[in-house]
Amino acid sequence: MRPRDAIYADVKRRIVLNQLGPGVVLTELGLAAELGCSQGPVREALMRLQEDGLVQRGGHRGTSVTPLDPEEAEEILALRRRIEVRGALRAARNVDQAALERLAALRTRMDAAAEAGDEYALITLDTAFHLEIFRLSGLRALEQILVRCILHSHRQKLWEPRHRRPLAETAARHDALYERLAARDGPGLATALGEHIDTIVEVDDEEGTARAAS
Repeated sequence: MRPRDAIYADVKRRIVLNQLGPGVVLTELGLAAELGCSQGPVREALMRLQEDGLVQRGGHRGTSVTPLDPEEAEEILALRRRIEVRGALRAARNVDQAALERLAALRTRMDAAAEAGDEYALITLDTAFHLEIFRLSGLRALEQILVRCILHSHRQKLWEPRHRRPLAETAARHDALYERLAARDGPGLATALGEHIDTIVEVDDEEGTARAAS
C-alpha cells in the first residue's frame, strides 16, 4: 500500500470505528505530526474522506468528523435496502460458479476475522461480500452510492451503544444470502437481503432483546 493510501486507510478506520467521534476537529498539521508525514498526504486523505462523507471540510473552520444523525442514518439505510433488494433478482440470474467461489472465500475470511476479534477487518469483508453480490446485477452506476451507504450503516451500527451482536454471529448472518444466491432464488435473495439489512443493529432493552435498524 502506498504511504498516501495508508494514511487515508488509517484515518478512515478510526472514524468508522468511532475512535474519532462525530464532530472531532481534524487538522492537517496535527495529523501529520501524529502520523509522521508531511501535510500533503494528509490533505489528500481528508479530501478522499470528504468524498466518502466521513468528514466535513469547512474552509477557515477546518475539518471535522461528520456528525451522526438518526434520521439521516434511517434514510441511508432505506436507500441501501432499496438498492440491494432491487439488484437481487438480476444477481440471481447472473451468478456463476466463479462468483460463488469468491463469496465462499470471503465467508471463510469473515470467520477468521471474527475469531481474531478484528471488527474492522470484518466490516471490510462484509462490504466486499455485499458488493460481490450486487455487482452481479450489472447496475454499475449505483455501486459507489451503495459503497457509501454500507460504510455509513456500519459506522452508525458501531455508534449504537446497545448493539450487542457477537462478531461470529455477524459473519454467520451472511450464510442465508449465499444459500439463496447459490440456489438462483432471486425472490428469496431479495427477501433475505431485506431482512438482513433491517436487522443490522441488534440492541438489548429492559424487556429482552429487540432488533432494529436505526
